[in-house]
Amino acid sequence: MMSRVPPTRLVRAATTVRTTVQKLAARMVPPEVGVLELASGFMATHAVYAATRLRIPDTLVAGPLSPADVAARVGTHEDATHRLLRACAMWGVFSEEPDGRFALTPLADRLRTGTRDSMRAVVLMLGDPSYQRVWAELATTVRTGEPGAERALGRSIWEHLEHDAEFGDVFHAAMTRLSALDWPAVSAVYDFTRFSRVVDLGGGHGQLLALVLGAAPAAEGVLVERSSMADGAARLLGEAGLGDRYRFEAGSFFDTVPPDGDLYLLRRVLHDYDDAQAAAILTTLREHVRERATLLVLDGVVPPGNTPDFSKALDLDMMLFVGGRERTEPQWRALLADTGFRTTRIVPTVSPVSLIEAVPGRKP
Repeated sequence: MMSRVPPTRLVRAATTVRTTVQKLAARMVPPEVGVLELASGFMATHAVYAATRLRIPDTLVAGPLSPADVAARVGTHEDATHRLLRACAMWGVFSEEPDGRFALTPLADRLRTGTRDSMRAVVLMLGDPSYQRVWAELATTVRTGEPGAERALGRSIWEHLEHDAEFGDVFHAAMTRLSALDWPAVSAVYDFTRFSRVVDLGGGHGQLLALVLGAAPAAEGVLVERSSMADGAARLLGEAGLGDRYRFEAGSFFDTVPPDGDLYLLRRVLHDYDDAQAAAILTTLREHVRERATLLVLDGVVPPGNTPDFSKALDLDMMLFVGGRERTEPQWRALLADTGFRTTRIVPTVSPVSLIEAVPGRKP
């Protein structure tokens, strides 16, 4: 798998070329048309969500079908199904054949159920009415600086995940998929075999821990999470054949962390919190870890200027849902230094995450 990951410099060069072409194309249309295209992007989200929720990609695995056949198989209205298929095809999800039948495309194939590379759970999370209701609060959040989840959902997003079991399952499945999505890029630039005990803090059902233990056969793992995650973790790590190489510790990383690790992982955890809360987590970690331990933060690094980067959009997502934030390189270095860690290196990857490596330094 690692050999399939292109060099980071090559990917960044290709991204620069793509961005340049996109900017050139944007200059060729009137600004008002550009605004219309930009503001109507939500239509693609909802169309792809509907097709995915209705399991339309699954019906096309054996070959192209007419809209009538698709509608009959998924139990939908024939004309409405045709119109959804036609719109999705415009965005590269499905392809309309000359005879009017619709076929899978590479994008549609990633929306199928139960395949290794499926992005189905991620799309179902992003398009879910709960998720979309929170994003509708963006203007109010910008006015007040307060997260929008409680206004939209009547409770915090964490409470909502517990209350709405269906959305909670989709959310955790999406997080598991996104961990796996980053892994080829992460494993291509970082050697995990030098560690003997890996502690994953806030690692959900343990997808990242499972991947790290698979890459470091001599290592053992510790997963620190809420007690409600224990069964899902046991299932995932058990299916990976790692049930005897990890232990689960229920608890909060605000209070304590296991002291026996030599590598501590924080994947997409600190961006859930503002600077004061993130500092509290890191301070607790600094108080408990060994002096020769390594901290590896897998998170976005916001580039300067107008450089297109997913972290700039994700920053709004964090602000809306939990009051967290994405951070620039100087912000990461300052946050770590203020809590007693010394940043040793920041390694970019071809995925949206960078690897921010630090070691214990002088305690504040």
